[in-house]
Amino acid sequence: MAAFRRALPMRGHRRALDVIGFADGRADSPLESVSRVSMHAAGVPQPALQLPFSDGNGLIGVVDFAWPEARVIGEADGDVKYLDSAMRAGRSADRVVLDEKVREDRLRALGWRVVRWRWAIASDPGRLGAVLEEAGVPRDRTASRTVCSV
Repeated sequence: MAAFRRALPMRGHRRALDVIGFADGRADSPLESVSRVSMHAAGVPQPALQLPFSDGNGLIGVVDFAWPEARVIGEADGDVKYLDSAMRAGRSADRVVLDEKVREDRLRALGWRVVRWRWAIASDPGRLGAVLEEAGVPRDRTASRTVCSV
């Protein structure tokens, strides 16, 4: 914000301020940020970010996106999560997939629906909006937003 204020007055300052207001440091990856922009463009309500979930056995984990009113959890999964050994913290790719399945089963047992997507869907507002709407997240189809008008 200090750099923004020093640059004033500038062309496009209102739009830049909107983008700054939309930005959220809780996004854990570029894929999550792209997903948020696509959600906005698709008329999907803002999700809760990095929401922790627990059950009787303790912490299940922190989810990328959640819409508590719809009881829907969204997870943006990049390939690096499974293919990069540094990201797997010593686990095999098979173990990561199995751990994710157990985690997802625990979340579903709490009465939540879990949906996942990758880059191709995250970068397409229409597709991501449809995936989330199918899962039960309400969508404002009357909103005419472009990807750049956050």
